Amino acid sequence: MKRFGAVVMAAGRGVRMRSPIPKVLMKMLGKPMVAFPVEMALELVDGPVVVVCGEFLDETRLALSPWVSSDRIRFAVQEQPRGTADAVSCGLAAVGQGEVESILILNGDIPAMPHSLTRELLDAYAGAGTELALVSCRQPDPTGYGRLIHDQHGNLTEIREHKELDPGQERIDLVNVGVYTVRYDTLSRFLGGVSLSSRQREYLLTDLVAEVAQRCKVAEVEAPVAAEVSGINNRAEFASLLALLRAKRNRELMESGVGMPHPDSVDVDFGVTVGADTTLEASVAIRGRCAIGAGCLVDRGSVLVDTTLADNVEVLPYCMLEGSVVHNGVHIGPFAHTRAGTVLMENSKVGNFVETKKTILGPGSKANHLTYLGDSTIGAKVNIGAGTITCNYDGYKKYQTILEDGVFIGSDTQLVAPVRVGKDAVVGAGTTVTKDVPAGALATSRVDQQHREGYSAAKRERMKKG
Repeated sequence: MKRFGAVVMAAGRGVRMRSPIPKVLMKMLGKPMVAFPVEMALELVDGPVVVVCGEFLDETRLALSPWVSSDRIRFAVQEQPRGTADAVSCGLAAVGQGEVESILILNGDIPAMPHSLTRELLDAYAGAGTELALVSCRQPDPTGYGRLIHDQHGNLTEIREHKELDPGQERIDLVNVGVYTVRYDTLSRFLGGVSLSSRQREYLLTDLVAEVAQRCKVAEVEAPVAAEVSGINNRAEFASLLALLRAKRNRELMESGVGMPHPDSVDVDFGVTVGADTTLEASVAIRGRCAIGAGCLVDRGSVLVDTTLADNVEVLPYCMLEGSVVHNGVHIGPFAHTRAGTVLMENSKVGNFVETKKTILGPGSKANHLTYLGDSTIGAKVNIGAGTITCNYDGYKKYQTILEDGVFIGSDTQLVAPVRVGKDAVVGAGTTVTKDVPAGALATSRVDQQHREGYSAAKRERMKKG
């Protein structure tokens, strides 16, 4: 028999969030809210972890799959929202009789709860030899929370939901967090006989406290920081908890050697790795499947999504990098946009107002400004002048542009794909390239320049007479 199993209650829609997405599936620094308590449960218990879902079972499975892959995870469905006791009952049905000794019960909307606090709860439960232990905290404004009621000896006798309070009990600021550890047999018996609450008309898990308190002492662990164990009910509370997670995440990164002069404004998704001595400036966002090497600079306002930076890469302000691979020593920006399929090789350069898509820019090559490179393969030490455009789309299909090593492309060039420019060839400024250019050749397509002497004076005379 395993010592502990866990039930994570994640069936609520979170209607006050006013979103078609269930509250527990909303992402916080890239991770769905429910993944936090599930990960914690997997770390702290040795038995099954049951996630209780509502109508979004498939969506919950999909959202959790990138974050947790243990064969200990099970799913249960609460068909109707009939209260916390009913939700736990649905979860307990997925745990076999005699499979575990005790159950850890967690809410799906407490992403900031420290693992150390839950471990303290498990230790208090075991040390007290009780049937039930719970987490509490003190709230400056306890409105809406269940209150812990104690007798004159300080023993916990019951939890009363806010709607069930007697006159005067509203002033109690010690509230229920909704996290419990309870003996399996005790929980099973309680759930078999729980009744509807008189006012809320729901099956309330908090009624378990009064039942257990009649025969043994209920152990309590008070959370020192209420914000870490507070649930999320609306967008304002979501933002507050997100700020808490951001601060914790960024502190860990800074302790590992990442520079962050303005950490309050930097978002780094969970799962992203950042190397030592890399600096993330103000308002930077690193999202999705990103890996950032050592000694890099990601300057103010830049956003990276599903992108890999090697070492010593410089990303200047206000760049957008998506689905890109950037090798050592590359310089990007400011105001550059690399789209999916971009590969920037060692010591290449993409300057201001340059956009790339499905393009390989070879070692030492550079496109310094005002350029679009799409569906291109560009060799080593290629110079691409300002205003160059690869015309890769004819309205039906995309076509490739190939620039071999050492090519020089003059400013205001249009490369009409499919086209290849051979090694060391030169394309003059203002050229529209519609056919392959041989290696070492000069390509131009400009009309001959003509002058009309005295044009300005003659025009002024016409205007006077006119």
